[in-house]
Amino acid sequence: MKRILFFLSTFLVIAYLGGRYWPVTVQIHGSTTDDSFSLRMPLKDKKRLEYFFRDVCFLNAWAYTLMGSKPMSIHQYRKPRATIQYFIDNPELKDILLECFWPPNFRNICFFFNPEQLKIKLGWEALNKYIHYFPNSRFVLYTSDAFNNEIIGLRLIDKKKMAQVVKKNMEDFRQILHAQAIEADDLFDNIKLRRFLKALDHDGYLGTLLGFGRDNAWLYHKYRGMDLAKSPMVSPWPEEEVVNLEKLSQKDITFQPWDLSDLFYPRFACDPDSEETKQLKQTYRQEREAIVKYYEGKDVVEATLSLFNQK
Repeated sequence: MKRILFFLSTFLVIAYLGGRYWPVTVQIHGSTTDDSFSLRMPLKDKKRLEYFFRDVCFLNAWAYTLMGSKPMSIHQYRKPRATIQYFIDNPELKDILLECFWPPNFRNICFFFNPEQLKIKLGWEALNKYIHYFPNSRFVLYTSDAFNNEIIGLRLIDKKKMAQVVKKNMEDFRQILHAQAIEADDLFDNIKLRRFLKALDHDGYLGTLLGFGRDNAWLYHKYRGMDLAKSPMVSPWPEEEVVNLEKLSQKDITFQPWDLSDLFYPRFACDPDSEETKQLKQTYRQEREAIVKYYEGKDVVEATLSLFNQK
């Protein structure tokens, strides 16, 4: 009996590991048939990319950089050790443990102990593993440490749109460009682009490049740190955000996968009555429709990697 259990356990472990490393083919589409190709990756990498792309593209608006007018998108994850410490230091830890284990509740255990930060980390590493397949892409990935080296910042940048926005707002960016001894067109060079990004230490600059509007970005810098009740800046999507957050919360609790209905608009603080904000809302609404239409019925990994295959 022990021998049977041993061989059964060994078989299950081998089958599990073999399934994770089983190679799958991913089709990458380009603007022409000559630009299209296929690549092979372990199934585990595809699963990691699928989770990552659903998170960053649908919930964190990266799709608006890959397909729309947003020059740059950001995200972050907490390092594993910092994540564990953050959980231990949670003032509600005792209540969480009681809710999970007294009596044992599998659903609550999965909900509260879901390693989301680790999944983001693994997905980002998988994306960087395959980004070299797109040497001529206009998109670049950028990693930075932040918040006492506990948080890793992730950036997706469209070099073409970034250069256009910098040229459009040259009076704002002239000083930084001059200090770095580069021109706006030099932002197509990855090394000079990184130098430029490191010099962006102002909410006005960052907000402009994140696609929030130049005036909104500089207003945010002006009112940052002020009591929210006294600040004139609000979200441009109050009703849409409430609906999406409620849907997302319900899906997290019931472990349903995110889909295109969860696609958020880019979230930022704004002057709701300005022409800039009205134009931005109209633009992002049109881009959301195009994004949903593009992804509908497609494999998320293939569809997203195909977007990286743009020059």
